[in-house]
Amino acid sequence: MQDIGNRSFYGGHMPHVQITWVEGRTPEQKRKIAERVTNVLIEEGKAKRENIHVSFHDVSSTNYAEAGVLVADQKRTP
Repeated sequence: MQDIGNRSFYGGHMPHVQITWVEGRTPEQKRKIAERVTNVLIEEGKAKRENIHVSFHDVSSTNYAEAGVLVADQKRTP
């Protein structure tokens, strides 16, 4: 059991996973990712399904930078 401040991981507190990324994923992609993240927390973290929360924060490419360069300004290949 891992202590997190005054709380323990197995103490019934909700795991919350926040995914921040550049917008562009479909709702179906997010559904699949949320389910897989949830399953890993159940299997490996012994969390209860009803206590797991996953949130997606979609950020526009003009509001997100990698290595000091806005994603909108990066030349990317598919």
